[in-house]
Amino acid sequence: MSESEQLLLDLAGAPSLTRDDLIVSPANLDAASLVDRWPAWSAPFAVLVGPQGCGKTHLAEIWRKHSHAHRVNPGKLTDDDLDAAQHGEQLLIDGLTPENLDETRLFHLMNAVRNAKSHMLLTAESPMEHWPIDTADLMSRIKSATTIHIAAPDDTLLTGVITKLFSDRQIEVQPAVIEYIVQRTERSLGVANQLVDQLDKMALINKSGVTKPLVKKLLDSIRDGQTGQELL
Repeated sequence: MSESEQLLLDLAGAPSLTRDDLIVSPANLDAASLVDRWPAWSAPFAVLVGPQGCGKTHLAEIWRKHSHAHRVNPGKLTDDDLDAAQHGEQLLIDGLTPENLDETRLFHLMNAVRNAKSHMLLTAESPMEHWPIDTADLMSRIKSATTIHIAAPDDTLLTGVITKLFSDRQIEVQPAVIEYIVQRTERSLGVANQLVDQLDKMALINKSGVTKPLVKKLLDSIRDGQTGQELL
């Protein structure tokens, strides 16, 4: 399933992003360990790197709640962010990209965090040390960060997440059906949430359980360019 097909799904509420909701597998174990051992970090800066849908935002939100971090808009670093850093607040920048990077302001923020002996967590889809950064001192700060790579969700993680999503909705689904979904869906936790939500709606309207035929109907409709809403 491509990203464009992903957008065809009818979204409901956003998934819960608490520590209790986090499923840990080899794909995200190192990142989960990093978040859990804060504030005993070996460096003031940490970067979570991984593809869209791997769970970076979930992990970042867990850390933000635990550390009471100040959230920074990656596309607009402000004086308020610098003031928060200078006053020793932890900082979270979720979703930094080469396109929205403000080198000067990020450099000042990182200096303020280091001087205050606090911490900054950043997330990105690609390693920042490979970005075309002109500011040598900023690149030095980035290279000094603890960088953790998160793999695309593996079968263990997807199975656990999908099972929990159904359980949270009090829907009993046979393991074989969940395996059927895992084998045919995109390696994305966001897509998994969308699929479960849509299957929940379809089962409710059809007054049926979540079965392989129902899953196949939804996945076929997405591949054919239909929205899940058209099946309701």
